[in-house]
Amino acid sequence: MYKIGLTGGIATGKSTVVKMLRTYGAAIIDCDVLAREAVAPGSPGLARVAAVFGNEYVDETGALRREKLGKAVFAEAAKKQQLERILFPYIYEAIAVAVRQWEARGAAVAVLDMPLLFEVEYQKYVDEVWLVYVTPDIQLRRLMARNGYDRHTAEARIHAQLPIDDKKKAARVVIDNTGTLAATARQVVAQWRLLQARTAMFGRSV
Repeated sequence: MYKIGLTGGIATGKSTVVKMLRTYGAAIIDCDVLAREAVAPGSPGLARVAAVFGNEYVDETGALRREKLGKAVFAEAAKKQQLERILFPYIYEAIAVAVRQWEARGAAVAVLDMPLLFEVEYQKYVDEVWLVYVTPDIQLRRLMARNGYDRHTAEARIHAQLPIDDKKKAARVVIDNTGTLAATARQVVAQWRLLQARTAMFGRSV
């Protein structure tokens, strides 16, 4: 199966592009959903997180205290790396299962919706990378407006990821989302058609 790693930065509009690709019949694998499932109540992943970080990160219902853990790992790089070492094996296995399921259903191309693709070095496991791009200043403004963050908080969240311009250099396909929705849509459909041509499946629903 041909695998596309679709990524972006926080508040660059990746979800908008995913919705467009889904309308064309793309087999979408939402890696954020798989990451949440990796720490679902009763999961081995959550048990490992609690064992390493402490039971105070699990609430009385057995669910992960996401906001509390997020604050802890964003504040200290070593803790973030420790959490990644715990969870990535579970997430990677879940992705492999999802790919096999789509393949069994006859899909020829899977689009992995993966915000942190470069950060976790998953680009080595996909056939090509698509990036949803906006300029850094627009990214900052959109994040502040969308989440109600002050500038300091928004910048901290952005700086926890690789710079969007660095990702742009490493991507095969760049969808520029700085303009109108219609302009983004035109780029997405054009790239989808080129993808079909590249994979010798023009005219097939993938």
